[in-house]
Amino acid sequence: MKPSIQLPNELIAEYSTRDPFQIAFLMDVAVKFINTKRQKGLCAIFDGYPFIFINQNLSEQMQRMTCAHELGHVLLHKDILTGNVPLLEYELFDIRNSTEYEANVFAANLLIDETELNEQIAEGGDVVSIASALDINVNLLLIKLIELRRSGKELNVPFTPERGFLGRIDDRADSIG
Repeated sequence: MKPSIQLPNELIAEYSTRDPFQIAFLMDVAVKFINTKRQKGLCAIFDGYPFIFINQNLSEQMQRMTCAHELGHVLLHKDILTGNVPLLEYELFDIRNSTEYEANVFAANLLIDETELNEQIAEGGDVVSIASALDINVNLLLIKLIELRRSGKELNVPFTPERGFLGRIDDRADSIG
């Protein structure tokens, strides 16, 4: 199993939460809010200490998604973050880049409970209504569904998120971008 799928499950089991802010706190990853117009978030390691910076102007939902995504980078891509060079996120969740896609999969697996998702699917919800019910962006939900399908679950995924979708989406759960 890929680390971007397995690691979130291990963290959820260890810390008894899906909250990326709480997990970051418990792992001594500093999360700071910044006032910026374009960036959704960034992460860096300074003097051996990991930091996540999140745009304070985003909705709580988008801040949670950004934190989960950046936490994925901190845990999965430490080699890239060494040397005090931050990963800047202008177009968060760019699916063209494997590093970004791994952080997307990490965030999707951390934030979306598979049992709740299966219940929503069984009730016949479409992707927009399921995303709204789970309080998650529809594009991140699509990534979760694609990964479930890749792991052998029979699912009909209506479409694949566009490349760089989070850079263009509205700050709402049902935004498709």
